[in-house]
Amino acid sequence: MFNLLVDAALWISGIFALIGAVGLLRFPDFYTRTHAATVVSMGGMTLALLALIVKTFWNIYSVKILLIIIINLLTSPTSAHIMARSAYDVGVKPKVIKDELKNRR
Repeated sequence: MFNLLVDAALWISGIFALIGAVGLLRFPDFYTRTHAATVVSMGGMTLALLALIVKTFWNIYSVKILLIIIINLLTSPTSAHIMARSAYDVGVKPKVIKDELKNRR
């Protein structure tokens, strides 16, 4: 039963990584590519580490892995937001139809 759960989590993690890689290649600008990289970090890495927790049956390593997951869930979206905001501030133009941040200055 646990092996099936681990296999499913690893397959889904691989799918997240594949989607992120395709997004990095196909998306048109920096902002959408940052989103694709964040999807890989949030979804793929979290599921892979959760599979590792299930595989190790809650020992001391599982607690450390859980701490890594929590840190990743806190820092990954924050760093993506900071990178996108900094890129916008230095003049990297998004390829969107309506720029909602343009009139905020």
